Amino acid sequence: MKYFLSSGEEVRDRVDSHLHQTAVALLPEALQKISANGRGFTIEEVKFDRIVGESDCVPTGPEDAIIFAKRPNRWGLTRFVRNRQPEKSSSVVVILKKAEEGNFFILITAFIGSIAPPEPWDRNATSESRNFWNTHALVWGSQEVISGTESLDCPW
Repeated sequence: MKYFLSSGEEVRDRVDSHLHQTAVALLPEALQKISANGRGFTIEEVKFDRIVGESDCVPTGPEDAIIFAKRPNRWGLTRFVRNRQPEKSSSVVVILKKAEEGNFFILITAFIGSIAPPEPWDRNATSESRNFWNTHALVWGSQEVISGTESLDCPW
């Protein structure tokens, strides 16, 4: 399937993208709300006027059961919460990178929910990453994890 931004540039998925299956059907509509505006790297939270699905990244508190585990194709452990459910969302996050050659964008990821900073172990982590991921987590069971990587100890 071919995808296009509202500014006309083609968007191509890559073999190893992190495109979440729950966002696939929404991708054409979401991309039509994004304009490249000369950017080489784009992170957009596209808001819809309806609930489009559920976000598995949720705020956490002291009463939550936290566990860490490694997801496939990630360098570090991700923070998960065991006793929570995904929350309804009316947004899709799309991350795109302009191709080095050609007038098209490469899809890095798309998922239902809100923009979150990179995880603390990520090479693109920001000063906000640790604070965010100490107060948010992915819902346990919502994402594939590598068996045997589970830990109760915070790795950062």
